[in-house]
Amino acid sequence: MNSKWIKGLAVAAIVLLVVPAAFAQTTGRVDGSVVDDSGAALPGVTITLTSPSLQGDRVAVTGAEGKFRFVGLPVGDYDLTAALDGFSNLEQGGIDVGLGRTVNLQLTMSPAFGDQVTVSGAAPIIDTTSTTGGASFGEDLFEELPTTRTFAGLAFAAPGVVGGGLGDNPSIGGASAAENRYVIDGLDTTDPAFGTTGTAVPFEFIKEVEVKTGGYEAEFGGALGGILNVVTKSGGNELEGDIFGYWSDDSLQSDSPSTAVFGTDLGFTEYDFGAAVGGKLIQDKLWYFVAINPSVVENNYTSRGDLTTYAEEEESLFYAGKLTWQLNPSHQVVFSLFGDPRERTNDGVRNSAGIVASNSDRGANNYGVTYNGTLSSSLFAEVSVGAYDETFEVEPLTDAPFYSLRSFGGQSEAIFDASFPCYSTGQFDTRFVANAGCRGGTFVQESGDSERQEARGALTWFGATGPVDHEIKVGTTVRAVEYTDAAHYPGAVAGPAADETGFVYDPQGLAGQRWLLLDNAGGFGLLIEYDQDSVGETDEAALYVQDRVRLNDYFSLNLGVRADQFESTGSATAASRSNPSANSTQALDFGFSDMVAPRIGFTWDVFQNGRSKLYGHYGEFYESVPLDINARAFGNEQFNFYYFYYPTNGNLPTAANPGTHFYTYALGVGVGVSDDIEPMYTTETLVGFEYEVMPNVALGIKYTERGIENVIEDISVDGGQTYFITNPGGITTVNPVTGAPLASPAVFPEPVRDYEAIELTINKRFTNNWQLYSSYVNSENFGNYGGLFRQDNGQLDPNITSLYDLPSLLVGAEGLLPNDREHQFKIYGSYLWPFKLITGFYGQFLSGTPISQLGAHPIYGTSERFVTPRGSFGRTPDVWNLDLHVEYPIEFGNGVELKLIGDIFNVTDEQEATTVDQDWTFERLTATPTPPDCGGPGTGRGTACPNGNPNFGTPTTFQAPRTVRFGVKLAF
Repeated sequence: MNSKWIKGLAVAAIVLLVVPAAFAQTTGRVDGSVVDDSGAALPGVTITLTSPSLQGDRVAVTGAEGKFRFVGLPVGDYDLTAALDGFSNLEQGGIDVGLGRTVNLQLTMSPAFGDQVTVSGAAPIIDTTSTTGGASFGEDLFEELPTTRTFAGLAFAAPGVVGGGLGDNPSIGGASAAENRYVIDGLDTTDPAFGTTGTAVPFEFIKEVEVKTGGYEAEFGGALGGILNVVTKSGGNELEGDIFGYWSDDSLQSDSPSTAVFGTDLGFTEYDFGAAVGGKLIQDKLWYFVAINPSVVENNYTSRGDLTTYAEEEESLFYAGKLTWQLNPSHQVVFSLFGDPRERTNDGVRNSAGIVASNSDRGANNYGVTYNGTLSSSLFAEVSVGAYDETFEVEPLTDAPFYSLRSFGGQSEAIFDASFPCYSTGQFDTRFVANAGCRGGTFVQESGDSERQEARGALTWFGATGPVDHEIKVGTTVRAVEYTDAAHYPGAVAGPAADETGFVYDPQGLAGQRWLLLDNAGGFGLLIEYDQDSVGETDEAALYVQDRVRLNDYFSLNLGVRADQFESTGSATAASRSNPSANSTQALDFGFSDMVAPRIGFTWDVFQNGRSKLYGHYGEFYESVPLDINARAFGNEQFNFYYFYYPTNGNLPTAANPGTHFYTYALGVGVGVSDDIEPMYTTETLVGFEYEVMPNVALGIKYTERGIENVIEDISVDGGQTYFITNPGGITTVNPVTGAPLASPAVFPEPVRDYEAIELTINKRFTNNWQLYSSYVNSENFGNYGGLFRQDNGQLDPNITSLYDLPSLLVGAEGLLPNDREHQFKIYGSYLWPFKLITGFYGQFLSGTPISQLGAHPIYGTSERFVTPRGSFGRTPDVWNLDLHVEYPIEFGNGVELKLIGDIFNVTDEQEATTVDQDWTFERLTATPTPPDCGGPGTGRGTACPNGNPNFGTPTTFQAPRTVRFGVKLAF
């Protein structure tokens, strides 16, 4: 551990000792003021808050200016009572305290006449103090919507959130799907290695989900996209719970179209069931909540060309537990644990000939403890510690070597037909993958385990300097993260490995094999050996301070700054530091002064009624670098390419008889890090206006602009033999790793990702038996860098994707990015009918995404270079869908209720393509020729353009077909 890190850790430790720490927001608050009929402030008013979510009551007394404040409130619905001698009691109901949200109340009390009680209307719907954008989903909302069974799917209903090609991981504000943070009960559950969602939680466990899409304060860090913040249920003084079950299968689903590349869906079955219960151990003192939810999903489908039938199954076990202990009305401790261990069997490769499948185990366990307390009338604190522990293993069905068939002419087909009887020559084309014996898998992941220990926090001081109120929050974060990556290809061979002439091409033997069978005109194949056995570690710390300056009751400045620090190391770091001949250390090491992020905003209640907000925000958001780079770039990874002429006996090459060796290419044998590298971050500017046009109905408009700075990526100036971690952009004349001058300069363009959006919203919260939320976003996402997840070729290797590896891969790379959707319209809501039936719906319309023409590269393979400029070949079709939810309760008395539930997804069975095959050609060129190389429909095997892809532009995925899901829930 270097001196800079020791100093940083010491500072963070001191702050932890003297400043109680806080995690991400797990509570909300209520602020307000009380005046009499003339508008004069009323001091001495006793304010009492009650809620089923609150242990006991909370009581405050207004100060000289008639103001009161309640912080650290559990999420829920609250009632308020205001009492003062000589005035009628005032009651305020319908106070919805959301996650991280401030409810601002303006109360007016009238002189008393007898025992009169005044009841006011609902609380304002707008948080007039916050610049944070996004959406919140309380249990009363998401239980009435047709949604996926876990929280991540809710993010797509928020404005500016679209699919990013990575399952339930959303693209937020133009960022890739691997640039968000996922926080549950204050604990960071983001996958440490890849930056994706690390733990799934079913809705029966959840109290509220908050999706932060931008404009958030200095206390939030590590996300270039957005933040999903989740709080689970906590129990209460009354015993409450439910027993539930859900079921669907292919008999409740319409037919799904077949695709040229990925075969046909044959059917599925999914069901899950479980129970959740919460209650008290001690009235108003100690509450509990426990839940368990086993789940099984079975999928049946064929591979490409309907050659092989797969029966894939995933079994999951979701669980959660929480204890909430109120030491006294001012101090509370919460213990939380949750996890999602799951096992997948026969997970197949759909673009395959024969069975190419694996079994896997994956899942995370999470543990956290949070203390929050009101230390005085002006000080509030929260201390949190927690741990995330994930297991990931993948084992092929057999340990046979994996084959990838590419770019074959007519002569090779007879060879393959003789050795691989799992398909016929009439079905073969250049996109199949196969495996010796038609079984096995593509990869062995002996360990992909990761863990994170962390402590975060803040102390908030409420004070004033003259007439100006301050809310100053000071906080810190300390985290230790570790990732173990032990992986290789199947089919290990003991050394020495020799060709048919006896030449020893690898004296150590093969850790595993992947055979790429190349153009038969030259009669050669490529044996790729991959072996990884590394441990990556990152130590992180952060300090922040923010001040919400209230110049008056209607105008606030949100001033903040955040400073982060981290050191990322791998198994090879120590050796590189001790080697005087090494060109650079294999590590990333940034201090607090390197990562200073200002966050500046304002809010103005223009009409001074607590129901309007003009706001603006500027912020910088630094990346928390996932540990994949630690293991791969700073570890012991071996990536060797061995080229052979085909065996003289006419058979396919194998490790026992690979043919005649003629070339070895060691990929990435040297890795360096630039001495002047700077940390990666995004900038964001936004301005907006919201107004509650009538009680419970608010309209909003917002403009957002985002850009990316100091992209961290690996580059190579010698064709991939050595790599350098740097901020790409500019001209390189010397190999940074070896120090050797280049024969010709290497030019890397500056990474660009520019996102602009106009957002319109209308929100009507639940009153008069209905609620409605709607948004329209017009946006553009343009540049040459998509982000930590490279959507062009599906590569999830944060900060070391292939895009910037070689200058030739960047020709034509600038254009509309893969997750660009010009128009996004979303609408959802629910209605409670007089006869108790509940109906909910979700609908959306999305513009199509840009289509590129991709080609193959001699070293990197398919889908790596741009034949024409990125995104210039039109768009996929526009898509829209409508989902419905129905729920009918049957009451049995004594609080017992049976709910019959039905969800219909894609009611009208829309079947537009959502992605298409973007490979124009499989011709392996280093750069785009002029005119462009041949490819596309009408090319391929047996044509004048044999390496073209005749399936270019054909759908690879469609909208999910109409599906019905039934559920039942017994609530008590």
